[in-house]
Amino acid sequence: MIELVLYQGEEAQAVSLIQGFWKAHNGYDMPSQEAKEDLAAWTSSGHMFYFICRNQKPVGFLHLGSRGGKPDWLEDLFVLPACQKQGVGSEAVRLAEEIVKTYSQSLYIEAAARNEGAIRLYKRLGYDCLNTISVRKDFPGYEYETVREETLYGEQFEIRKSL
Repeated sequence: MIELVLYQGEEAQAVSLIQGFWKAHNGYDMPSQEAKEDLAAWTSSGHMFYFICRNQKPVGFLHLGSRGGKPDWLEDLFVLPACQKQGVGSEAVRLAEEIVKTYSQSLYIEAAARNEGAIRLYKRLGYDCLNTISVRKDFPGYEYETVREETLYGEQFEIRKSL
């Protein structure tokens, strides 16, 4: 059974999951203090931080944020690698939708263009409306690998990941 459990001060568990999130997504070994800063931001006014629990055990987290109204942006989603590809993330998103439906007509999600797995998951879950597009300019010294190129509105863009 998957459920979302609102954060109520379980700092050590949240910090560990946040560190796992950054390690999995960027290969970054985040110090505890930085993870605590993320946690403080993600639990401040306008944000909701949930543990994703399977059989009452935290196996990830979901962070909803606000960009002006009530929290209707799925800002961050993380499921422990050992629990991925088992429907945990899909069910967590469905549960978040149920929360957000009570006060908003839409749930927005941003995903890094290089995070193909997340984008495919969100598309399977019905997220099929392009809402915003973020573009980035990398400065000299930024080391990256081009994952692939995409064309949008007749323009070529690179999808990159850090080395």
